[in-house]
Amino acid sequence: MLIVALWIGGLGMMLRRNANTSESQLLAEVALRLQPATFYYIVERDGRQIGAASSSVDTSAKMLLSEEYFVGEYPAPDGKPVERTSARWQTRLTRAFRLADLTIDVARQTRPFSINASVEQDTTLFIAGTKTTGGHPPARYTFAAPLFTPSLAPVAFMLGGSHEIGRKKTISVFDPTTRTVIRPELTIRAESLFTVVDSAAFDKGGNWVPAHRDTVRAWRIDGTPHGLTAWVDAEGRVVAANAGGLSATRTAFEIAFKNPQTK
Repeated sequence: MLIVALWIGGLGMMLRRNANTSESQLLAEVALRLQPATFYYIVERDGRQIGAASSSVDTSAKMLLSEEYFVGEYPAPDGKPVERTSARWQTRLTRAFRLADLTIDVARQTRPFSINASVEQDTTLFIAGTKTTGGHPPARYTFAAPLFTPSLAPVAFMLGGSHEIGRKKTISVFDPTTRTVIRPELTIRAESLFTVVDSAAFDKGGNWVPAHRDTVRAWRIDGTPHGLTAWVDAEGRVVAANAGGLSATRTAFEIAFKNPQTK
């Protein structure tokens, strides 16, 4: 009976502690649970591969680093069908999983651009002026903390709570297309099992083809801007996503980046 009483008492203390967890404590726990990893994606438009992308998260003693990269044929801003484009988005966060600064560089023949931004006093995002900002002057935006990038918002959402269908959370997100902070409500709408390629082999025709596949459980997140639908794993990392005629599917590095259409 004494052991039962102690167990019940300990359970009650744990429930009270969890109920009183602050946003800062929750984010610190998210940072501890996030595993460094890099994933690779085929990017398609209307079913045809137009490029490749990667998404990585790495950790150090003082910082977390997130990097998104794309290379491929993308619609040109001046009305031309497509042009060769590469884009890199680097984000640095504190070990408490709070955004520190970010840089975006888009290299293309027609109107390349870049964005440099940093968080000031926890609730202000300062976007600096650069030579390739597309004519935008420096700007400051006040936001409801914490603030995330589009790729890190699902990470905070999935690692910060249950994976129950119907769960919702409003999160501050920096939208690079408008250079503003938005407040989408993320919602878990469905759960499914995906089969993804996790290794590749070279075939006789000179292409990389699937060598092994694995299954990944994923949850569909709705509420992201611009009509994006994303399926993410338990850590909030994208498994598959689509918006309009564009789609991205997790695969092996060689299939994404080494086949002739993406070299």
